[in-house]
Amino acid sequence: MSTRRTSGRANATRDRRAQSRTERDPGGVVLTATTISFTNPGTIADSGNGLAGFVVGQRVEVRGSPRNSRVFAITASAADALTVVPAVVTTESAGERITVTLAE
Repeated sequence: MSTRRTSGRANATRDRRAQSRTERDPGGVVLTATTISFTNPGTIADSGNGLAGFVVGQRVEVRGSPRNSRVFAITASAADALTVVPAVVTTESAGERITVTLAE
């Protein structure tokens, strides 16, 4: 039997890739990623371009953000960013595991 060894560096790289992977439901209305950031006054951005499933007029709920977990209405939409109201977004860098989903 052979044993495969990996370095700590290889494991760290694999862990980073797993953390930044985008997860979606089949309908494309849930995004969970570590690539989501927030910019004051009203922008939710995703450097992984995972916001394409959301459209103007929808309400989204943000979870996992220490400062921006709440419900927003979308006023402009692109794959890399949403403009939302209320425009009370607190600037926050990407890195936390954030979930953006349609609000009920």
